[in-house]
Amino acid sequence: MDTPDPVALARAYFDAWNRHDIDAAVATFAPEGTYRDPTTPGPLDRAQIPGYMAALFDGFADFSLAYRGPFPVGPNEVHVPWVLTATHTGTFAGLPPTQRQITLEGIDLMESGPQGLLRVVGLFDSATLLRGLGLNLVPQPT
Repeated sequence: MDTPDPVALARAYFDAWNRHDIDAAVATFAPEGTYRDPTTPGPLDRAQIPGYMAALFDGFADFSLAYRGPFPVGPNEVHVPWVLTATHTGTFAGLPPTQRQITLEGIDLMESGPQGLLRVVGLFDSATLLRGLGLNLVPQPT
């Protein structure tokens, strides 16, 4: 079986996120595909990804990713830099809505196989996310 074009697969994945189309995003993954980022407890499998996405969309109804690329870095790998913008309008990770808008820069490292995405690793500064939500866990200089 031929491996799908990883650039087209990455675009379909990001476009599904921007439409808040959980089923379409999950459909880009191979049966054994995983997703992880600094906020997940480890790699999430296909059965866990919908709940993760739903929690994000519940907390940030205007969740949007502006992305560049995808940039091929190997025959089945692409890197996709992105900027997330969203307003915290719903409960997220137990935190009630703050109405704060966040902007978060990151990059997804994506590897594909014959049946879709095998691995997506989202990299971003989780402290920037927390500060954007108004949580300063590190003492600030006075």
